[in-house]
Amino acid sequence: MEATTQTEERLLSESQDGEVQDGGAPEETLVDMLNLYEGMTIEVLTLDNKLTFVGKVMRFNGTTITIRDSVGRELPPVLYNKEIKLRCFQGADTLVMHGQVCGSNRQIWKVDRLKNMFVEEKRAFFRQGVNLTVQVVCERLGEDARQCRVLDVSAGGLLLRSREPFEEGDLLSVDGVRVVKEEAPFSFLCRVRGVRPGDWSGRLFGCQFTELASKEEDRLLRAIFTAQRRDIQNKKDFEG
Repeated sequence: MEATTQTEERLLSESQDGEVQDGGAPEETLVDMLNLYEGMTIEVLTLDNKLTFVGKVMRFNGTTITIRDSVGRELPPVLYNKEIKLRCFQGADTLVMHGQVCGSNRQIWKVDRLKNMFVEEKRAFFRQGVNLTVQVVCERLGEDARQCRVLDVSAGGLLLRSREPFEEGDLLSVDGVRVVKEEAPFSFLCRVRGVRPGDWSGRLFGCQFTELASKEEDRLLRAIFTAQRRDIQNKKDFEG
């Protein structure tokens, strides 16, 4: 656990004294399972899962989280009462919350009205853009493997680009999906749920996983989270 520095204590005092504007009192406490602690890494995202910054918890009083940037950078401006998403990791578990910004300055954000959203969002969100060559076998077309491109992947499915004559309802076996180098490649069984026109390189096929063991789903989410953190760090390095 990291100790709170004198500078951070001053910032917290300023926020309590009114230099950080507040958007209102907290409406509700978070679920009892939440165990945030000082120095804990927490990711701040938009509601459509774009990573805004990686932060550290400065204080949590049961209803409001005060967050700073993990390496001391200035934070981006934000509208008061803006709804955001927070993601943190507790051992092997992942916690996802929605909350609203109730105060901010260039060093800290304060977030309250927290709700635990992981169960609702686990399969629907956390989509990561990729550009991977994979091998695909279509049950309807026979056992020959066909080379396709995976354009994005989530805990619920993936987006393929291909010139192959896949159709809505086809069952596909997709092999060789490597989201990050730290995780072994994934193999998925999925069904085509939508077909969209593409360009000269092929049509787009939205596919939903039909069989994904819970351990593999957790491994996939871990890989997606790693890729998202790396993307935002690379963007900051490029801009900075």
